[in-house]
Amino acid sequence: MRLLTGLEALMEKDRLLAELGASIGPKGVRRALDDPHSRRPPRPCGLTVHPGRGCPNACLYCYVGDLLGTGPRGPEPTRLSGPEMAYALAANPYFVPGRMGTFLAMGAICDPFFPSLAPRTLDIMRAVASYLGNPVQFSTKMSIRPELAEKIPRDLPISPLITIVTLERAGELEPNAPSPWERLEAMRTLRKAGFRPMLFLRPLIPGLVERELDDLLSEARAAGAVGVVVGSLRVSRRILARLAKLGLDRPIMARLREPPGDDLVVVPCPDLKERALQVAREKGLLAFRAACCANAFCAGVPCADLCWLRGFCVHCPNRCLDKLPDVAEEDVAEVLSAVFGLRPTYVSVEGLKMVIGIKRSPRARRALGRARRALEVATRRAIVFKWS
Repeated sequence: MRLLTGLEALMEKDRLLAELGASIGPKGVRRALDDPHSRRPPRPCGLTVHPGRGCPNACLYCYVGDLLGTGPRGPEPTRLSGPEMAYALAANPYFVPGRMGTFLAMGAICDPFFPSLAPRTLDIMRAVASYLGNPVQFSTKMSIRPELAEKIPRDLPISPLITIVTLERAGELEPNAPSPWERLEAMRTLRKAGFRPMLFLRPLIPGLVERELDDLLSEARAAGAVGVVVGSLRVSRRILARLAKLGLDRPIMARLREPPGDDLVVVPCPDLKERALQVAREKGLLAFRAACCANAFCAGVPCADLCWLRGFCVHCPNRCLDKLPDVAEEDVAEVLSAVFGLRPTYVSVEGLKMVIGIKRSPRARRALGRARRALEVATRRAIVFKWS
C-alpha cells in the first residue's frame, strides 16, 4: 500500500472521523470530543497520549505531582476506549494522521505499562494501528515480560524508551519502581521481540550521572539497546527538597541562577548531554538529543519536529533530509482552504521553508497557529505566514 503524504492525510480527516464515528457511536463521539486529547497542541516530542493519570513509583525527581497537583498515587485510567482515543486524536486540529503524520508519545504523566494501565495502553495502540498509523513512542520503568511484549502491535511504528537514570541509587531515588536490572531485562525482551529499544537517560541528574554514565551505557548496550535519548532534569522547590535528602541539591543549585520556586525550571546541563552522547557513540549506540529523533528513526520517516532546523539533529542513520516529501504548492493551497478555511494569496516552497501569503482577517488569526503546526508536520518544512 502506498504511504500517504501528510497533505493527503489531512484531506482524509473527514472520512477518517466518519469511519471512527460509525464505530464508536454518538456517545463515544461526545466522550472523545469532551476529552483534552481532541484539542491539546503537541509538544516537541509529539502529541502526548495519556492512557491514565498519576504514578505510584514515588521517584524523587518526578514532576508528575507538580503537574497534577498530587503526590504519588495509583494511576487513574482514561475513560476513553482505544477507538474513542483515536477519534479524539483525529479530531484534534493540530493532528496529522498517518506514518508521515504527528508523532504520538506515551509516558508524560503516567507509566503506560503500569500493570493497571497496560490493557488500556494496548487498546489505544491497537486503535492507532487500525485507524491512524502514526508512529508511537512510549517511555516506561516497568518490567515487560515476553507475553506482554507479544501483545504490542507489530503493524505500527513503535519506539520503546526504557528509563534508567541510576544503577547504584535507584532504591533511594525510585523507591517503588522496578529495579534497573528488571528494566534492562525488559530491554532484552523487547529487542528479542523485534523492537528497537532505547535507553531513556532522562533526567540527567548532576552529581550522579557523571559517576555512573559509563556503567549505565555499557549495561544498556549489553541488554540490547540500539541507542540512548538524553534529557534534562526539571526541578521545583519541592523536587529540590526531596533530592537534598540524598545530597544532590548542591550540584543542581550550582547550575541554577536562583533557587527554584513552585514552577518547574530546567537545570542546564549541555556538558552532561554532550558527554553522554559522546560516550554512547564510543560504545556503538545511536545517540539522540531529542526523543522525537528516536521515534523518527524507528519509524523510518523524517523527524516531525524538524530537528535538523532546530539544532537537535545528530546526523543519525535515518537521514531525514533524504526522505523529505515532495510538496506541490497547489496541494498546500488546497489543504489550507479545505481543512483550515484559509485562502492563501500565494504559496512558495523555498527548500526547507515554505512562505505563504494570507489575507488578514479575524478568522485567519485564529487559524494560523493550528495550520502552521499541522503543515510543518505534513510537509516537513518550516512554515512562514505573511499577511498580504
